[in-house]
Amino acid sequence: MAGAADLDVVRDGRRVYRLEVRPRVLGDFVAGAWWHSTSPESHFTRSPVCSRVTEDGGRITLSGRRLKVTDAQGVSEERELAEDAEVLGVYRERFGIALERVPVARGGDVA
Repeated sequence: MAGAADLDVVRDGRRVYRLEVRPRVLGDFVAGAWWHSTSPESHFTRSPVCSRVTEDGGRITLSGRRLKVTDAQGVSEERELAEDAEVLGVYRERFGIALERVPVARGGDVA
């Protein structure tokens, strides 16, 4: 890529992360994928996570029983879903997934 340069994402004057433009191969992601799928410190082993972009460019995420809806401008609302019926309803209505029971993390209870 002629002339392409890495992009630093900065928040409050500090670099938060860097987007590198160099090409990658699938094998470059093996170690990170292994950590995310096995480490007790990983969010993904602590509770089920379902997330998608919304029609307006925002995002909706259900992590365990915590529902987070973010609009296209980045404004978020979060709430805890108390009842199993609410959780199953969000999976069905917001993600198109019909479940018979609330999913749990492999290790046991939803975090």
